[in-house]
Amino acid sequence: MSILEIIASELKGSVEFYLNNTNLDPASPGFGLTVDSTKKPQLASIASTGFALTAWVIGHARGYLDARQAVEITRGTLRTLSERVSHHRGFFAHFLDMHTGLRHKACEYSTIDTAICLNGVITAAAYFQDAEIRELASQLLERVDWNWLVFERGGRTLFHMAYNPDRQGDYVEGEPGFISQWDMSAEQKMMYLQAAPFVPPETARRLFAGFARDTGYYKGQPVIYIPGGSLFAYLFSEAWMDFGSYLDPDGVDWFENTRRAALANRSFCIENSDQFKTYHANSWGLSAGDCPRGYSVYGSPPCRGKPWHDGTVSIYAALGCLPFIPEETQALADYLYHQQPRTWGNSGFFDGYNLDVSPAWYSTSLYGIDKGCSMIMIENYLSGLIWKTYTGSDLIQKSLAVLEFTKKPGV
Repeated sequence: MSILEIIASELKGSVEFYLNNTNLDPASPGFGLTVDSTKKPQLASIASTGFALTAWVIGHARGYLDARQAVEITRGTLRTLSERVSHHRGFFAHFLDMHTGLRHKACEYSTIDTAICLNGVITAAAYFQDAEIRELASQLLERVDWNWLVFERGGRTLFHMAYNPDRQGDYVEGEPGFISQWDMSAEQKMMYLQAAPFVPPETARRLFAGFARDTGYYKGQPVIYIPGGSLFAYLFSEAWMDFGSYLDPDGVDWFENTRRAALANRSFCIENSDQFKTYHANSWGLSAGDCPRGYSVYGSPPCRGKPWHDGTVSIYAALGCLPFIPEETQALADYLYHQQPRTWGNSGFFDGYNLDVSPAWYSTSLYGIDKGCSMIMIENYLSGLIWKTYTGSDLIQKSLAVLEFTKKPGV
């Protein structure tokens, strides 16, 4: 296959992944929920469901789904989210029973996973000209109590990261309640966009200004870095928001920041290719994902301290760089498809691979949040559809005004 055929097959296979791994039983209370990973088909992830809602938009636009099917799945999913899925003050439980929509054990109520789901809600409501979808979306967005999460620390206004009411619950250390805080640059920029219309404007601006802008350098160019240097955290908000068209209130170009981070990630792999067989100019991408031991979070400089990596390449994260460094990403996809055929399956590329273990390890699993990241970025590269739809929505346009983002000159 040519590179364009590989990319097109990956995109279609990604939408088919969601069709095959989403509860589409109309009689089920968990209708519309999508698996966290193919390793545990009974466990749904609220974030995977947000990516699935975006997949229905792509599937409709590309003709993979007919209009009626796409609208019916979207409506049913929003009804499930509104009426049956476990939430606290509008924040969804991270993991859910695939068939009931109820909270899985004592998992946390997660801000970022809720926000990823709501990005899918915003995109669906903006794309489909359907009154019920828009009404359900408005209800879901308006019930989220962002003000409840806000607190002050060290002169900064911050969001808490999660909440768990259970003493022995996930991430609880000591007393139950709030868990950690978003005080670093990571994947959470979508949260400030979603919250801006629902908190006082000055609070919205302080929240966006509140997270640290730790800066490192790649070939002399500054990069506002993720603490662990993991590639996915540069990509998740950027999958929906068209940062390529805007500057933030301080003039930061977040699109350019992600481009530099992607180049740095690739360069680090090339620099370590003498020690790791997996790494080279066409095999790179250090992120969170499937690995020989199960699941791990990898990264590259610039980052805080020494980055963790072991020869595992997260394929989805590299594919997600397509709009930012297209030539390098296409070369990777071409190499993997033709020279590493075990990285490819019925739904396109698997999650990752590692040639530095014996025997060489090839993932046979797919994660909903990973497949979704690369899927959206491929669509954005080909058409800009998700960037245009999400960024052009009334809610996001209002948020950009509140947060005082400005259009880039010439855009």
